[in-house]
Amino acid sequence: MAIRVLWLSTEAGMLQDNNSYHGGGWVASLQQLVAYDKSVSLAIAFLSDRAMDKLEQDGVVYYPINKEKPTAIQKLRYYYGGYKRIDHSLYIERVKDVIGDFKPDVIHCFGMETPLASILGQTDIPVVVHLQGVLSTYSEAFFPPGINKFSFLWPVTIREYVLRNNYIFAYNSMCSRASYEKALFKKLHYCMGRTAWDKNVSRLLAPQSVYFHCDEVLRDPFYEHAGQWRLAGKKLRIVSTISNTIYKGLDLILKTASNLTNAGIDFVWNVIGIDAQCDLVRFFEHSLGIQSGKVNVRYMGVMQADEIVTTLLESSVYVHPSYIDNSPNSLCEAQILGLPVIGTYVGGIPSLIENRVTGILVPANGSYELAYQLQYIQGHPDFCRELSQNGFAVAMKRHNKEKILKDLITVYNKLVG
Repeated sequence: MAIRVLWLSTEAGMLQDNNSYHGGGWVASLQQLVAYDKSVSLAIAFLSDRAMDKLEQDGVVYYPINKEKPTAIQKLRYYYGGYKRIDHSLYIERVKDVIGDFKPDVIHCFGMETPLASILGQTDIPVVVHLQGVLSTYSEAFFPPGINKFSFLWPVTIREYVLRNNYIFAYNSMCSRASYEKALFKKLHYCMGRTAWDKNVSRLLAPQSVYFHCDEVLRDPFYEHAGQWRLAGKKLRIVSTISNTIYKGLDLILKTASNLTNAGIDFVWNVIGIDAQCDLVRFFEHSLGIQSGKVNVRYMGVMQADEIVTTLLESSVYVHPSYIDNSPNSLCEAQILGLPVIGTYVGGIPSLIENRVTGILVPANGSYELAYQLQYIQGHPDFCRELSQNGFAVAMKRHNKEKILKDLITVYNKLVG
């Protein structure tokens, strides 16, 4: 008899005609594996921006949980301190309604940071949380060195001074949610992770819980082009994928690019995920006194998976400059293509990269170390090919679909047992 599993997610997986951000593809990729496994009967409860009824598609039951669109006044109240008083009871009741309708044997929640994780401690059905980020640690690394929330008080902007919904708000809101997250960790009995970092953090915040290792599935285009990267051309073509978030390392990109320019190195640095009009670009250009165009940094905006594959395969090296991360899919995607990767020594990244074997690790904010490693890569093609081969091999093993599915079903069976 199939195990009835309810997923709680901020995204709708493979549901067609659902407006979702391009970066949220790994839940859908995992669903592709689970949906065709006859040992699991799957339902997905997800946060929706529009009112939708329960529906079934390709054997999966979907439960949209509508986030009511706030009025302008309600938004302003939220930005002016309402985020400290979020009422989670509404989400709890809606998830309980879904549980009553679907009657799952296991509940699988994607992330502690989602409001749907509020169901922890509210049901006797086993709930396993798939750890993503941990806000308690992210809030400590939110601002890069030399930056704090007072850095955004000048020049005066409407978003900071009037609307109060920019970076100061983002920091205060994260700290508030981190406090609630810590309370949820005390109610956690089962969790899944994939790095030494998320295991260590969960052992500290939830020592009463059982930890299961389960790796993540990548998006299909990266498997289709796995291992296809080849070193070509003498020009150093650097690529990074980041979001419009202050701790993702845009400042490190600009400082390192400035160092490379001063050293007379011929390079271009393509940044996927943000565009040149982004507030964060203007802020760091002003605070650092570095203009992107003068240090060969180009912003590509948000791209589809196929476009990212093409850009990565045309690059010399992938750089992940974040100040905190667990297991960034963007780094894993570059690695499985065979692209040499460099990452900062933070969070779970050392579980993805063995220094100078499957990639290169540099200190967070280490612009001179990073610039040197990029210069070294440009001048040592044989070393590049070695990193490529080793990184590809370990990524193929880590993201093996059959093994991931087997590990996941094993977790479900243990929880039911």
